This record gives sequence, C-alpha cells and structure tokens, in this order.
Amino acid sequence: RALPPQRRPKMWLSGLEDLVVDDVVNHLGMPFLNVGERCNIAGSIKFKKLMMAGNYGEAMDIAKQQVVDGAHVIDINVDDGML
Repeated sequence: RALPPQRRPKMWLSGLEDLVVDDVVNHLGMPFLNVGERCNIAGSIKFKKLMMAGNYGEAMDIAKQQVVDGAHVIDINVDDGML
C-alpha cells in the first residue's frame, strides 16, 4: 500500500483562538514562530515596574519593539497574583 503524500508540516498553537502556522518557515522548511517574551511580569523586572506604576504606554513600547525585532507573537503575562 502506498504511503500518503507528504505535505508541508503545520504548527497548531492554542490560546483564546487557534493559530495555525503554515506560512512562516525556517531554513529547513519547518514551521517557525518567533515569540516575544519580554511582556512578562515574572521574567522582566522593567516590565513589572512599568505595569505597577501604571505606565502602560511604555509597557506597550516593549511589545512594539519586539515586533520590530522580528516577533510574530507577543506572550503577555500580567498575572495579578504576582503584582
């Protein structure tokens, strides 16, 4: 019996909505997604201080810079239990 035809791999991510990544690939042709992780109060003291001070504009600038630097997705963590 013949094997099924090879198709280009896809990456499925979940969040509030499904995200199917099939149009962004690395040099091997595999799905690739660059995730910006600096909008995380657990991992960025600068971001946490901005959020605590209510300086949301500068906090948003951190996210914008990650997109400029190549992030496809921004991982935002503002867990109120950590504030």
